[in-house]
Amino acid sequence: MKKIGVAFCCLCFTAASAQQIDPEIASAADALEPKVIEWRRDFHQNPELSNREFETAKKIAAHLKRLGMEVQTGVGKT
Repeated sequence: MKKIGVAFCCLCFTAASAQQIDPEIASAADALEPKVIEWRRDFHQNPELSNREFETAKKIAAHLKRLGMEVQTGVGKT
């Protein structure tokens, strides 16, 4: 699970740091990239008002739970 979190972070950085990425992490990032792109497209195709991201929050909470994380919901509005 830790490597997936790191892999996700690696997707956020550009080629400037790509030369220093561990090959195993780079492979995990490559495997995760299509899912991250799918999420981004879904969030952009279904925009929600600021502080009213109810569906976005549900999707993120569900994913974190699938990763085995404890998720606290109902904090603030979303």
